[in-house]
Amino acid sequence: MVSHDLSIYDMQTGIKLVQIALVYDEHRLHFSLTTGTNQKTPSLPGNAQSLPSNTQLLPGNEAVLRSSATQTGYQVQLRFTGGSFGHFTQMIVFDFGRRPLLARKVVAELGDQKIRDRVQGLRDRLTFNR
Repeated sequence: MVSHDLSIYDMQTGIKLVQIALVYDEHRLHFSLTTGTNQKTPSLPGNAQSLPSNTQLLPGNEAVLRSSATQTGYQVQLRFTGGSFGHFTQMIVFDFGRRPLLARKVVAELGDQKIRDRVQGLRDRLTFNR
């Protein structure tokens, strides 16, 4: 079983982050959200609490790393866990309570490099033939 922090999102904003969500259902068991710190900071309620290992929806206040009168810093880690060969995708969405939403597509590929190159070549040909 392979487990990695794929991405760390560190944001500083004057707009309150309402929630962070993983939206693709197909590979949802392979991806989870964690907060960016390991120790609870008393002045930041909700920061770095124990989260279930399969967290898919995270309230914004759980990701607060630092805060001032005008700016709040958030940190979220996207974790991937997998044990089989494959191509896994997920979309992480940051909801600030207004539209448009901020989203990022993330891809994880597991397998032998030689096989991965061959599969990528086949994908490229399929895309070209459409």
